[in-house]
Amino acid sequence: MARKRRIDLEGGIHHVMNRGVDRRNVFFGDDDRSEFGRRLADIHERFGVETLAYCLMGNHYHLLLRAVDGNLPDAMHHLGTTYVRRTNDRIGRDGPLFRGRYHSILVTTDAYLTWATRYIHRNPLDLASVAAPADYRWSSYRSYLGLRPSPSFLNAGMVLDLFADAAEFIEFTEQRSASMFVGEQISLDDIRQLVEFSISNDNLTDCDSRGANAPWLSRTILVLLATGDLDAAVRGEVERHLGFPSTDARRMAVARARQRWHADPAAQRILAAVSGYLDPEFQGRTECA
Repeated sequence: MARKRRIDLEGGIHHVMNRGVDRRNVFFGDDDRSEFGRRLADIHERFGVETLAYCLMGNHYHLLLRAVDGNLPDAMHHLGTTYVRRTNDRIGRDGPLFRGRYHSILVTTDAYLTWATRYIHRNPLDLASVAAPADYRWSSYRSYLGLRPSPSFLNAGMVLDLFADAAEFIEFTEQRSASMFVGEQISLDDIRQLVEFSISNDNLTDCDSRGANAPWLSRTILVLLATGDLDAAVRGEVERHLGFPSTDARRMAVARARQRWHADPAAQRILAAVSGYLDPEFQGRTECA
């Protein structure tokens, strides 16, 4: 069966991520990260794709991309093929570097946009050598802070304009825990983007992520969230989105979702991740009521 073409809205913002085959490195040194930066500049010039934030780790990357004129799939194909060809030529290898097509989440709310920027800039804190986001060279955070010139392909202003000033942006990024919904009303779109991100990120990072590809997983997580501690108005939004035709149908869907949660470690990880993103005080409960 032919795969669907990715959503490609003119001016759309996308949270894009990918990792190496078998979680092996895709960046073997600073030369490779510099080359990847040149490819980001290339798709900016050729396809009008702006980078709003980026982080290049060892075996994966996170990007926030704005496809000003559309063409994100073409731009990503160009970026991937040219980067892999040049890197393979440099180190004398053959074959793919990335495990397949990139994950892409369409960003539809300011809350998710600012939260994803924070997540991307904090990604290197998993490294023992990185104590603060500004310690890491290969993200856009230093450019956001004005500690180095902004590359031609980077548009930091779109995110920074959502904060009162630089101090508020820094506090939001660097505090240990932050809810994306502080002072804001959570929306169905926020929750759907978080669920989609958590599924993609589990597939990106977890060593046993096979369950994260299950077609029923997103709906299962939404069903379980709707039975939890969400605000009543938002819970109603989620349930209307799920479209239960009757009380009995809702009851059976909840029972089925709980069974899947108990049987599937990926569902457990993803529900815990989404709950933690929604509530920084979440303690990683292991039981689903």
